[in-house]
Amino acid sequence: MDIGTKIRTLRKSMDMSVRQLSEVTDCTPSFISQIERNLANPSINTLKKIATTLDVPLIYFFEESIEETPEEEYIVRREKRKKLNSPGEKAEVFLLTPSHNIKNIEMHMIVIEPGGKSDRLYVNNAEEVGYILQGTLVLFLGDEEFEVNQGDSIYFPGNIPHGWENRTDKEVVTIWAATPPILKV
Repeated sequence: MDIGTKIRTLRKSMDMSVRQLSEVTDCTPSFISQIERNLANPSINTLKKIATTLDVPLIYFFEESIEETPEEEYIVRREKRKKLNSPGEKAEVFLLTPSHNIKNIEMHMIVIEPGGKSDRLYVNNAEEVGYILQGTLVLFLGDEEFEVNQGDSIYFPGNIPHGWENRTDKEVVTIWAATPPILKV
């Protein structure tokens, strides 16, 4: 099932009109209709708003309906990681926890290209911990700016506006844990 069909199915199951969904997500009804018919692709931020409104985790839209094995309940193999592209931010987000089994914590890896930058400062209700596996990253926390390097770890409450930027000419790789999960906000 494709993203547009999943959105339309969920919206209708909640007895919500296209107009109601558009008002809550700050999109036009025409754009929501185009998304549902797979004529337009929403940004990750728009998809997050839709997921929150429809009360599903963001990753729901990227999952395929498959029979899972007992192993898949607990282990995410490298080749089966869920991946979210964020072209505007020049980053790829890989979910490291089984997406169907997210309860109280999630882990994800972000690979940031040179010049990559979060498209805004994020705010959520989670506690976040990060670790820099490779490279140097500039972290924005409120009005502060910190340079964090390979081997450094980070902790902050998600209610502090936060973002990041790769000001180097090398790829940056980070690992993050968040509780409660943030990909469904």
